[in-house]
This record gives sequence, structure tokens and C-alpha cells, in this order.
Amino acid sequence: MGKGFPFSFKSPDRESRNESDGKTFYGYDNENGPTDWYDKDGNLDSYSKTPSDDD
Repeated sequence: MGKGFPFSFKSPDRESRNESDGKTFYGYDNENGPTDWYDKDGNLDSYSKTPSDDD
């Protein structure tokens, strides 16, 4: 299990917390495409264009 993460993935590339409900999602960047976002149970929630690390 990844350190501090509730499922057995590698450490996420990024984390995001929804302001509306406080839920945290863990983002894993794909090499050639979007970021996949998972909930605390390891379920794929969505994917998005990979956010810029400059933001």
C-alpha cells in the first residue's frame, strides 16, 4: 500500500480537494495524455487534461 494513501497505488502525481464537499482525489499523470483521478477507495472518478505544474 502506498504510504499515506488508502489504496495500493504508487504515490499520486498530484492531489486535489473539492471545495464544495471536501473530498480528496488523487491524480496520476499518463505519459501521453490526461491525468486520471481516483477517489480514496481507488475508484476512477474522472480524467482531465494534465494540470500545469506552473499554476
